[in-house]
Amino acid sequence: MAKNFIWGPDGRLPHIEDHTKRKLEVLKSYLDIYFDTVVRNPAQDRLNITLVDGFSGGGAYADGAETRSGSPLVLLSAVEQAAVRLNERREKPLKINARFIFVDDEFEHVAALRRELKSRDYAEDDPRITIYHGTFVDHLPAILQKITKTQIKGRSIFFLDQFGYSDVPMSAIRTIFNSLDRSEVVLNFAIDSLLNYLQDASAELELYRQFGVDARFISDWKQRKDEKMGRALTQRALMAHIHANSGAKFFTPFMLWSRTDNRWMMLAHLSQHQAARDKMLGVHWQKQNSFTHAGPGGLFNLGYDARLKESCDSFFSFSEIDRTKLSRELINALPSEIHRIMHGGQLEIGRLLAEIGNRTAGTNEDIFEVLSELAQARELEVLSSIGRPKRAGTKISIKDRLILPSQPTLFFSKKF
Repeated sequence: MAKNFIWGPDGRLPHIEDHTKRKLEVLKSYLDIYFDTVVRNPAQDRLNITLVDGFSGGGAYADGAETRSGSPLVLLSAVEQAAVRLNERREKPLKINARFIFVDDEFEHVAALRRELKSRDYAEDDPRITIYHGTFVDHLPAILQKITKTQIKGRSIFFLDQFGYSDVPMSAIRTIFNSLDRSEVVLNFAIDSLLNYLQDASAELELYRQFGVDARFISDWKQRKDEKMGRALTQRALMAHIHANSGAKFFTPFMLWSRTDNRWMMLAHLSQHQAARDKMLGVHWQKQNSFTHAGPGGLFNLGYDARLKESCDSFFSFSEIDRTKLSRELINALPSEIHRIMHGGQLEIGRLLAEIGNRTAGTNEDIFEVLSELAQARELEVLSSIGRPKRAGTKISIKDRLILPSQPTLFFSKKF
């Protein structure tokens, strides 16, 4: 545990670093969007959810002369604010039945969290809050049992802000997704720390093998000629293995530079639903708060990507310039991708999003806009959910279907 993340018995709070602020801002924004999305039905009167903070710390930080909420307080306040916000215009009251589970393996951190909660008028015996002293992995079976006992769908969000890369094995994340149908995981991973400490012997250790690190991986890492490019390529390879071994269908990794620690970290959102991935992606476009994506924004694959070697600008930073580049890349790439996926002359847009969801920095709305442009250019035609042709330029939705143009364009007739 780094010295800047220690809560001691004297009550002094650790100083919050910029990268921690960014992570907490993303968490708060995502929770706001999450609650606004899952309770859109005005007839819904209850939402059951469990929020798990696997590395909770002491609950608060010092930010100059001010006190800044840590992740436990961010989770608590997000639910409280959502309950007020969502009930403002509802005739039928909505109750968010949220439970909170906070875990930390440092006794002093647990004690500090209890003091912080008490100072904010949370009762020590609050039935909504469970605090565990110990490691997240050790307590995971009890956490899963607690969730499944009262929640049939297992709706939950796990915030796993580990300091390094060894405290959350991929087997634990797989267990979460295998046990809970509606679970999501926000994972912090010190990707540079793993690379910086690789040794030849690492290839024989399960800690590293679960991330795809073998003798070939280590050899390639040691023989890199361009430090920046070699690091970017290797980071992407690690991400591909994390996705493959996590059990999550959708994986949204973003990179964040820590000036304090002089290293890159990955903040990844993992889920089983494309809509959840789209909402997190939208947060990064909205915040534009120092997160980057390694590689192109259009269509890509994690792992080794030779295009990174050809580009002087390997990082995609969610700026308006990047959005323009993204649109151009998607216009060029989507027609062939649609044709590849299409079966029987039709393709549901929902299926297209599921197929390419892990391979673009574009949100659903970005993709809809590109599809609309392609329809206006007669590269494709759009049918509504009931099979009626939609006029070019009409707003596209996830329930629509794509078909090949009745009169093939130059693109389709030449390439296919």
